[in-house]
Amino acid sequence: MAEHESSDALWEEFVREYEKNNAVHEPSAAERSQPPKQRRSRSWLVPVAVAAVVAIGALGYAFRPSHGAKPTTAPASASASPSATGSASASASASASATAAVPVSVFPNQVQGYTLVVSATNATCTGSDTVGPTLAGLITQSKGCLGVDRALYKDADNNQYTLVLFTMKDPMDAFTLVNRLAEDPTDFQAAVQAPPKDSELRLLPADSGRVQSYAFSGSAMIVGMAQWSDGHSTDFNTLVGKLSPLVDTVIKRVPV
Repeated sequence: MAEHESSDALWEEFVREYEKNNAVHEPSAAERSQPPKQRRSRSWLVPVAVAAVVAIGALGYAFRPSHGAKPTTAPASASASPSATGSASASASASASATAAVPVSVFPNQVQGYTLVVSATNATCTGSDTVGPTLAGLITQSKGCLGVDRALYKDADNNQYTLVLFTMKDPMDAFTLVNRLAEDPTDFQAAVQAPPKDSELRLLPADSGRVQSYAFSGSAMIVGMAQWSDGHSTDFNTLVGKLSPLVDTVIKRVPV
C-alpha cells in the first residue's frame, strides 16, 4: 500500500513540474508597462534593368547598291546659293501640319569641310527620277507631300553626298516613312544626284558602292546617301561616318 501511495506522489510531482515548465507566461504589471520590443526585419533591394525604347530621328546603314531609284541629274533651275545661316522665309511650322515645303536654303554652302555642288527643288515628290516605286507608293498613300529638295555635296577627296529632303503635310508621315524605309536598308529608294559636268566630279556607274542614312524632324524627312569618289564598294563604315555630320547639320536647320 505504501508503495502504491509513493507511486501516486511521484506522478503528481511530475505533473506539477511539467505544468510549471510549459505554462504560458503571463506578463506582470511591470512588464505590461514596458513598451513592446520591435521585431527587426530585413528588406532586400533588387535592382531591375529597364530597357527603354527611344525614338531617335536618325538612322544610318551601310550596304552595297541594290534595286531602287536611278541616278538623276539636276534640273536646269537648280540653285546653289543657299545662305549659310538660313533664310528668313523659312518659317513653315513643322510642329503641326506643314503648309509649305522646306525652302532649298536649308542646304548651307559649307558644312564642316563639305561643299555644296548643286541643289534643286521640285513640287513633285514621286517622280521616277527622284524616288523608286516603293517610296512613291508610300508617299501616295500618305496625307501628301509638299515638295522635295535635293542637294549634292563633295568633300576634299571628291567623295559625293546626296541629300533628298521631303516635306510631308503630316509629321506622322515623315516618321512613318523613315521607319518603313529602314525595314529594308538594302533597298535604295531615293536617287543619287548626278554631278554637273563642270563640277570635276565623276559620274559614277549605277553599281557603285553606296551607303544611306535617314533622318526626320517635324514634317521633314531626309534620305542621305554617300559614295566614294571612285565608286568602290569597301570601307562602308567610314563612309557612314562621313555622311552623318552632313545629315545631322541639315536636319537641324529644318524650321520647327
